[in-house]
Amino acid sequence: MGKRFILDSSEISQWHTLVREAERDYGCQLDEDMQSYLVFTLMRFAKNHQLNSRALALDYLTSHQLPNNLRNEQLRDIGDQCLLVSGLYPQSAEKRQVSAAYYIDLGRSAYHHISTVTQQGIAELYQHLAESFILLMDLLQTIRQYSTPALQPLSAFELWDQTGSRAALQQVSDSGFPVHPNLLHNINKH
Repeated sequence: MGKRFILDSSEISQWHTLVREAERDYGCQLDEDMQSYLVFTLMRFAKNHQLNSRALALDYLTSHQLPNNLRNEQLRDIGDQCLLVSGLYPQSAEKRQVSAAYYIDLGRSAYHHISTVTQQGIAELYQHLAESFILLMDLLQTIRQYSTPALQPLSAFELWDQTGSRAALQQVSDSGFPVHPNLLHNINKH
């Protein structure tokens, strides 16, 4: 028997509102597909206390031995978890002694792999997720900033340096860490 999900429209509305606020504060607007994907990913993992409890790279490697539908499902879960960890819980990467860039690369790769082995419409969505990973991560970090900073200034600077994350550079700037004015200009330019 398959799982049944009962979607609470008020919960969906609250997540959509939060994502739209982050888009406004960050200064971007996702298309409807990307916004919906992000909302449903947040809903799906909101109560998951096992997030980042497994070695995702091992899951990634073993997924290639699974039948197509199971492989794509596992790769989607890996990509989603990497997105959420790098966006909402980047400090957990530090606890595992890996950088947030590790999750970014793994998540992008998982989404990209799905895009190469699935039907056209879905392939386009997953390719767009792979290409927009940093933007989505930045939006999640914007959401995280509503409660507490996602990263310490030095870790945020490292993330910006490795990925070009505008949200990470903004965290560095907001922390009082000295930032060259040309870097701050780059935040406001985009």
